[in-house]
Amino acid sequence: MWRYTLRRLSFLPVILFTVSILVFVLLRVLPTSDIADVIGGQNATPEQKRAIRAQYHLNDPIFPISFTSSAPFVEARKDSQYSRWLIDAVQGDFGKTFTSQKSVRAEFFRRFPASFEIVALSLFFSVVFGISFGILSAMYRNSALDYFVRIFAVFGTSIPEFFLLSLLIIIPSYLWNYSPPVGGYVPIYEDPWTNLRLFLPAALVVGIGGSAGLMRLVRTTMLEVLRSDYVRTAKAKGLQQRTVILTHALRNASTPILTAVGSAFILVFGGSIVAERILSIDGNGLFLFRSTFSRDLPVIQFLAIYTAAIVVLVNLIVDLSYAWADPRVKYH
Repeated sequence: MWRYTLRRLSFLPVILFTVSILVFVLLRVLPTSDIADVIGGQNATPEQKRAIRAQYHLNDPIFPISFTSSAPFVEARKDSQYSRWLIDAVQGDFGKTFTSQKSVRAEFFRRFPASFEIVALSLFFSVVFGISFGILSAMYRNSALDYFVRIFAVFGTSIPEFFLLSLLIIIPSYLWNYSPPVGGYVPIYEDPWTNLRLFLPAALVVGIGGSAGLMRLVRTTMLEVLRSDYVRTAKAKGLQQRTVILTHALRNASTPILTAVGSAFILVFGGSIVAERILSIDGNGLFLFRSTFSRDLPVIQFLAIYTAAIVVLVNLIVDLSYAWADPRVKYH
């Protein structure tokens, strides 16, 4: 197990290195406004723009290698923009934002609690609702509850989250003259009521997308398991239905369910970015939106690498959980 984990973790630097190169190069070769205009503004004089380009080494080559006409035909460049950025990033310095000239890492950690809270709450609702209603739907097949779960799963996967989040603001305002709290972030330990009023509705809406797909997969998997011989044998022995479901059926259906939970986390992670944008929650999702529109490259680069690391680690955790759920799974 440990050897497998270390082997998987060894791929993480390679993946992050590849992602960093792609993001760094693509952001600088796309036909958009000049970075000197982004930093200095539209009213910057030519002299100011030249000073900005010199300060940020924008006149240096972007790619860390260059091609030559003689062997070995490839030459490493330490004076490239990417090489300078990579050396600083390895030391924990991801640069400063173009808009506020503040540390990217400091701004990320300042906004991290808000993003973590909405992702955690959304994933909690997604897993609880998805697994519980998926099991109940399979247990009471073709019942009213089953039809409701199936219809809910279709609507949950087809309706965009930004539409539901917009309704979360519009409907209470129109029907009850109530405006949900929008904007900012108040830690739960300072004001629990204000914090939950902001995060709970958004987390419920974001959790719908993940729970809908999870419901369908749990229902399908449980229907297949409930028709197996060992489940029928457990029922024939007179075991309680709860014992049959939790001990025999759910444990054997856990492998695909764990995969779906990992996929639900990715959906929730993306949905939280939309929720932060619509509700103006001061998290890293809103940070990414604003940085994208203002072309704040250091922020976009850092958040892209952060997202890639999260996806890789979540997939690793899901793979390792297979061995816990199914003793037959062995890693070498």
